Amino acid sequence: LAAAAAAAEGAEGVVVVQGAVEVAGWARQGRVDPEIVVPVILSLENSNMQQLQDEVLAVSSPRSPRYGQHLTPGEIAATTGPGPAARKAVTSWLASCGIEAVPSRWGERIEFRATVGQIEQAFSTEVHLLSDGDASVLQAGDLHAPAAAAPGIAAIFGLHGLPLRRRRPRSAVAPGNGGGGDMAGVVAKVTPELLLQTYNVTGAPEVRRNSKNKRAVVEFQGQFTKREDLSSFFKQYVPSAKAGDDKYVCVGDRCEPDGAHDHIGTEAMLDIEYIMGPAPGITSEVWFYDGMQFCTDVKNWTSMILDHDDPPLVFSISYGVQGNVSIDQHQGCSVQMLQSIEDDFTKIAARGVSLIFSSGDDGSGGTLFIRGKLWPVWPGSAAHATTVGATQFSSGANGPEEAVRSFGSGGGFDWRVPMQPWQKDVATEYLARKDAGLPRDEDYNRAGRASPEVAALGLGYQVVVGGNTMTIGGTSASAPLFASLVSLLNEARLQQGKSPLGFLNPLIYEMGAAGRGFRDVTVGNNRKDRGGIPFREGFDCTQGWDAVTGFGTPNFQDMLKYVQDLPSGRRSEIIV
Repeated sequence: LAAAAAAAEGAEGVVVVQGAVEVAGWARQGRVDPEIVVPVILSLENSNMQQLQDEVLAVSSPRSPRYGQHLTPGEIAATTGPGPAARKAVTSWLASCGIEAVPSRWGERIEFRATVGQIEQAFSTEVHLLSDGDASVLQAGDLHAPAAAAPGIAAIFGLHGLPLRRRRPRSAVAPGNGGGGDMAGVVAKVTPELLLQTYNVTGAPEVRRNSKNKRAVVEFQGQFTKREDLSSFFKQYVPSAKAGDDKYVCVGDRCEPDGAHDHIGTEAMLDIEYIMGPAPGITSEVWFYDGMQFCTDVKNWTSMILDHDDPPLVFSISYGVQGNVSIDQHQGCSVQMLQSIEDDFTKIAARGVSLIFSSGDDGSGGTLFIRGKLWPVWPGSAAHATTVGATQFSSGANGPEEAVRSFGSGGGFDWRVPMQPWQKDVATEYLARKDAGLPRDEDYNRAGRASPEVAALGLGYQVVVGGNTMTIGGTSASAPLFASLVSLLNEARLQQGKSPLGFLNPLIYEMGAAGRGFRDVTVGNNRKDRGGIPFREGFDCTQGWDAVTGFGTPNFQDMLKYVQDLPSGRRSEIIV
């Protein structure tokens, strides 16, 4: 980090390790009370990350003799852990400032709580409030560290960053109230039963309750769930459920509203109802983070997974930023902060956990009048994320699907993360197609990580929120649905005595390239924003993989047969 920031050593032997954040629309206010206590994470420099990436490929690629042989936390720490000298240099510096720092379980980060006054002294900075209307968040200036400690610091969380600019899921209207374009009476009412029929969800074994198979949704910034709403949803739409199937576990301080200013979240209820409803009986959790700095909350989430002895095997995340997240510090996240989070994604993939993200509802990330750079959604554009786009029925309540028309299903090519080896063949083929409708060469990165991987219905979901049934849409709907199906695939493999699927992308691209597991979507494009307003540039659906719907929508029965035939993942098994 020191090398990437202003690394010139100053007169007092300190260097800038993380630059201050300046984001349009946010005004700097007065200094923060020096007695306020702030939690801070110092992410330490990892070692051998390329080696770990190679390990992830080895345990996630179906043709590998080590498929499914996921790494233990100890093995990951032994490969990537920072050197003891670097860790000592950081902790000794903090101790000299009167800050008691605690190393994480596996030593890859240091956490502490300190007053604003201590932070200002230790980091040679000032802490102000940034405000944007009613929202405000504390924000430090440039963060400095002694030259001896700086090389060991990868990123600092808790002192820079802004709240995610959240928008409600698409067309949240009560049935019969009108409005909402395609959402109001034009498309099918999507329920778990319809999804099971549409995606051929048959042949799966009976779920064994209370097994080690777990899944979770992740919620940020005040998106609370409500058990009574989930119970009502199950009574209406999940008739096959058994007693107790409508229960979930809150992870963290809480995940349900308990104060006058807390509200049930439409996003949160959509997530939990559609990760649980299509595949009832699998243990489900809600991981909740209520901070005011999105990247710090994401880091808190990944840190909890890495510290966990038995984390859920599948996570669904319907949050992200479409645009230049880090290069201009949009959302207040530096390149180094993003890289630290993505290094955690690599470690999580090595452990055999699936991270499934929505691809966003702003299409190609373009603009209406002016051509310019197109950005996919982060974190979905990270190398070890699985990203899900959105479709709709071409007509009626069944039959062929096309890219969603009322908003833009996110997809494209990342400017920062390179194209990944498991997707290179199909993405290169797409880029050579005359019917791909590609933007100008200067407006997208042909060598960037391509997304999404897959898609599913993203309109018409029936969701119970605050006792009322609403019609909801967006890639925020398709992502938890796909995560639900993955949890059911894991159930089948676990009952066979095999490993969970883990990092999905090498498997998805092998299946898709072989014409297995998915139904191709060849109609539509993503040249539109979340309101359906046309963009100048974007991408078209084509035969095979495309940058709108990936390989298409799930054919669960075919996916099930494919994954059941894969190696067990037992380390004692030799594959020839």
